[in-house]
Amino acid sequence: MKTVLVIFFLTVQSSYLRNEETEATDDAFDTVQFYSGESGCWRIKTYAADEDVHAWSMGTPDDLVALARQSTEKHYGDVLSEGYIIETTEGIEGLRRELLERGLSDHLEISKAGFLFWAPVGTDYRSKSTPQQ
Repeated sequence: MKTVLVIFFLTVQSSYLRNEETEATDDAFDTVQFYSGESGCWRIKTYAADEDVHAWSMGTPDDLVALARQSTEKHYGDVLSEGYIIETTEGIEGLRRELLERGLSDHLEISKAGFLFWAPVGTDYRSKSTPQQ
């Protein structure tokens, strides 16, 4: 099975709980990520100021990478910094190897729901707020 992780770094760090946003630093920045693996497809948004994370199950899109690019450019294009598309048939270890090859840390957080997402080393992202519908 192919595992896909798409990571977009943003030029802001924000707090969902406090509804505030400041400029990102080298160590603290929000991300928008998309993951496809055994647990299905997910959209993940990280909020660096609180190390907060929100995730949404996405069903089975025809082309996750195209959807990820289109959605992120539409909603975050003005604060988009860089992006990475990682695809592997070697599961989590394949993702870790691909991350290291791109010069990123291989720190992956794995949720109880089964999705995973990339996070900077030394962080502890958890869901700390509930998105408004």
